[in-house]
Amino acid sequence: MTATTQLTLKMNPPLAGFEEIDTYTFLPIADNPYFYWLDAEDGPKFLLTKPEYFFPGYLQQVKSYLMTNIGENEDNLGKWDVYLIITLAAKPQNMTANLLGPLFINPTQKKAKQIVLYESNFTTRHYLFPPEQRRNCG
Repeated sequence: MTATTQLTLKMNPPLAGFEEIDTYTFLPIADNPYFYWLDAEDGPKFLLTKPEYFFPGYLQQVKSYLMTNIGENEDNLGKWDVYLIITLAAKPQNMTANLLGPLFINPTQKKAKQIVLYESNFTTRHYLFPPEQRRNCG
């Protein structure tokens, strides 16, 4: 998916806590190739990022987990782009990412789903920036 692509996506199953919403618009943020919006009309708006921007090695761990625990094969996984939901903070350096529940977006089929990585070491709040960068930014 290119960074300039806007898509209307069907979320199946819906995001936890937002079961009544199944349609979102995926929007790149102008002049910022690292972040995207996932926006529901008359609903929530989530900030997203790709894991490779902030968490090297995460994608390989996710692929391994999905192949082992869910039975997905690597060809199937290649059709899905992986994104993380960001929790905003008063200070940008304190933003966190949900590594426990990554979002998978299939731009060709215009589908999206969140998969919870049970029995992993991931949590819903991993800092985007390491401690030394958090002290020096913003």
